[in-house]
Order: sequence, then C-alpha cells, then structure tokens
Amino acid sequence: MIQERAMLAAVHISIWTAVKHDRGVSRDVAERNGAHQSAGRYNKQLLRGADKLDRLRTLAGQVRQYFYKITLPWTDEGYRLLPGNLYFDLTARMREFEAQFEQGVDAFLQVYPQYIEQVRPELNGLFREEDYPTADRLRRKFGVKLEVLPIPAGNDFRVEMSAEEQARVAREIDSNVRQSLARGVEDLWKRLRDVVSHMVDRLNEPESRFHATLVTNIFDLVELLPKLNVTGDPELNRFAEEARQKLCTYTAHDLKKHELLRMATATEAAGLVSRMDEAIRNREAEQTEQSLASVQGIFDHMSAYMEVPAAA
Repeated sequence: MIQERAMLAAVHISIWTAVKHDRGVSRDVAERNGAHQSAGRYNKQLLRGADKLDRLRTLAGQVRQYFYKITLPWTDEGYRLLPGNLYFDLTARMREFEAQFEQGVDAFLQVYPQYIEQVRPELNGLFREEDYPTADRLRRKFGVKLEVLPIPAGNDFRVEMSAEEQARVAREIDSNVRQSLARGVEDLWKRLRDVVSHMVDRLNEPESRFHATLVTNIFDLVELLPKLNVTGDPELNRFAEEARQKLCTYTAHDLKKHELLRMATATEAAGLVSRMDEAIRNREAEQTEQSLASVQGIFDHMSAYMEVPAAA
C-alpha cells in the first residue's frame, strides 16, 4: 500500500512583504482622474536596499526548491508526496534551513531601524511611522514550518452513515489517492525527460557555454529518482539507469572540448528522449483506455439498475 511507503508533506514559509497599500494616495489619484476608487491602488515599498531581507527571500526560494526536488505533486493545496525513505533526509535538511532562517531573521531585525531611516527621505511625504511594525511584532511575521500527514485511505474512513454511503466515500478517497499518485509519477517522467532534452538542446549548440550542471543535473536526478519512484515503475528506473550510464560518464568540460564525444553523447541523449516520448505516449493511451472502460462500466451499472422488469 502506498500509505506504507510514503506520506504527505507541506512547507509553510512566511516573510514580511514590506509593502503597504496607501489608501489615501490611491483615493487621491482616483479623484484627480475622475476614476472609481477601486480602479487602482498605490502600494508603497516600505524598505529599499534591505539586503538582509532579500537574503531571507532567497533562502525561502532555496527551501522550496529543495522541497520540490525530493517530493512529487499531490494536491493543489500545497501538499506533496514524500517517499518514506526520504523522510529523514527532509527533516534533517529542514532543521538546517530553520536554523539559517532564524539567524537571518535575527540579522535583519538588528539593522531594521537603520533600514527605516534609510528609506525615510526616499518616501518623503509618503512616510508613515505606523506602517512599520515593532521588532517583536515583525518577528512573528517570519517562519518556516514542515507539516507531515499520512496519506488517506478509504478503509480508515470512520463516520456514522449507512454502509452503502460509507463504501461510496471510501471508494472516492481511494480513487483520489490513485489519481494523485498517477500525477506524481507523471511528474517524475517529465523531470527525467526535460533534463535529458535540455542536454540535447545544449549539445547541439556547440558555441554555447556548457555549465557543469549540464551533466550534474542528470546525475543528481537519476540518483534520486529510484527513491522518488514510489510505485516501483521498472520502465522509469530503466530509463534513469540508461541516462546514468550513457550521459553521466563525461563532464561538461569534456563534452565541450571533444567534438566527437559531444556528438556521440548528443545522439545517445536524443535517442533516449525519443524512446521516453514513445513510452509516455503508450502510458497515456493505456490510461485513456482504462478511463473509458471505467466510464463504460458505470453506464452499464446504471442501465442495469434503471432497467424496468418486463410485465408478467
């Protein structure tokens, strides 16, 4: 069961925006132009050149990037699928991120008064002391939190209702889990296909600059992919292993320096993309057939249910 191999996780990050809607200015602009007050709004940038606040925003981006890297899409509410074998990696890394974030907040708050004085002449008549929270209040506007939940299962549904209705809701829960899991696996296929396709594009432009990430991005993904492959899709694992063997042997510097090596690797990568595209098309066709069969089964069930018995 997927509930035994994975869980749901979400990362919640809050950062003070340092932006304030100035209703007075917005109203004045609307009145001067004969416009309705809802036609626009003036937002003040309360701080400018606040490098320590910018560093917190950069760190928040790094947290999200890492979180997305080791999880798969699940729902639109921010929860993502976390394989059980990556749980300790995530929690350990999140502890590091949280410590860095707290240090960054402390560093920002230490110079917060200086940032205010720095922007005072720039805002001039738009400056308002009340726009700036106290340091204690401001600290509460920052935070990083990891949330982990179990994946729901239909047989865990415990609400008092008829057995028939309970079975229907349980089926819906299990169906939603299967659909979300399928989206996660599709994302993993897309990740691998995109990173190999990027190599093809770059290698076919020999005059472009080759960064080390041209190869390391593939290597990092194929190292991680078996852990993310919670369904154990053997075809996906085979493609990942082929990418490792054929595309990760040489560095980007080697590929740039040796034309024949670059051309051969480009051919291998293009062939891999082509075979992956075919596999993805076959998967989509199979899923379409299964969906049509499921819909037909529902119609058949409805027809049988609604059929009127013949008169005796």
